Amino acid sequence: MRAFPARAVAAVPRGVLAVAAVALAAVAVATAVLPAPPPAASAPVAALSERLGPKTWALAIPVGWLAAPIAGLRADDVLDLVGTRPSERATASDVAKGLRVMSADERTLVVELTAEDASAIASARARGLSLIPIVRSTR
Repeated sequence: MRAFPARAVAAVPRGVLAVAAVALAAVAVATAVLPAPPPAASAPVAALSERLGPKTWALAIPVGWLAAPIAGLRADDVLDLVGTRPSERATASDVAKGLRVMSADERTLVVELTAEDASAIASARARGLSLIPIVRSTR
């Protein structure tokens, strides 16, 4: 087997290391002090009224009205609402169908609906029914 001669590794002068350290420190300070560049321009989000379909309205439903809130709801999910009343004579009935989620957060669920659906939700709430959301499959 043939042996290769080892190359001599040149020592880096201290002056070069000092200049490199100063340059790195300057970059770190500039990164920490300078403001971040503005985010890339994206398409403006349309107003809620512009995203609604013809002859529809938006209703903000407090999450507290829902007996079983659904985590992970996103815009354009479609759900139905069932009204329930737990008691000796428990009842359940359809309240509203085909509600399109416009937005959802920890406190409010905003849905697109018809005037009849809005009236049915208000009536169900006035009668003391608990609302259970059921998400429709997209398949």
